[in-house]
Amino acid sequence: MARYGMVIDLRKCRGCRGCTAVCAVENNVPVDRTGEEAGEQLARWAAGELDYYNMRVLTATVYGQIRSIPMPCMHCDNAPCIAVCPVKASYKRKDGIVVIDKDKCIGCRLCLKACPYQARYIRKVPVKGEPKGVAGKCEFCAHLVDKGEKTMCSRSCHSGAIKFGDLDDPNSEVSQLLKQNAKKVKRLKPEYKTSPRVFYITF
Repeated sequence: MARYGMVIDLRKCRGCRGCTAVCAVENNVPVDRTGEEAGEQLARWAAGELDYYNMRVLTATVYGQIRSIPMPCMHCDNAPCIAVCPVKASYKRKDGIVVIDKDKCIGCRLCLKACPYQARYIRKVPVKGEPKGVAGKCEFCAHLVDKGEKTMCSRSCHSGAIKFGDLDDPNSEVSQLLKQNAKKVKRLKPEYKTSPRVFYITF
């Protein structure tokens, strides 16, 4: 069984936000159009002042230059969102992708509060013919992965910054990138010990 993950090379990302556009179309969610500085955007997101979307592109100043940071759900190995869900609507598939069962979700928002990456939101979707407020997030395009395809953001990244694949396959592109750039690989907020499966190659 594959164990999927993502590698994002920040050296290659041009900040075009194409990943947010294709994600919005594929998953029927709004496009991230804020383009705010990372700290300010995360603060507003946490305060509920921003609309929801699955893939965000934050900006930050690195070595005096403005850089872009694509941020999907981190699909953590130790996902706090799963631990706090009272109805087990959030769960991890055998391939490691964290998903949400909208039929079970009661919209309690506990997972939103538990996620240190502000990767979740509540939106109304039709469930059994009735609108229902449920949690949503990036699901690594699980519907495409089930058909043997890759995430839409990785397939559409013109600069080749976003790669998706099997972390347990030593010959996969993501595994090779992690090996070749071991000294420059970072994961966000390691202090939370969530073990994200989204890795960043830094400058």
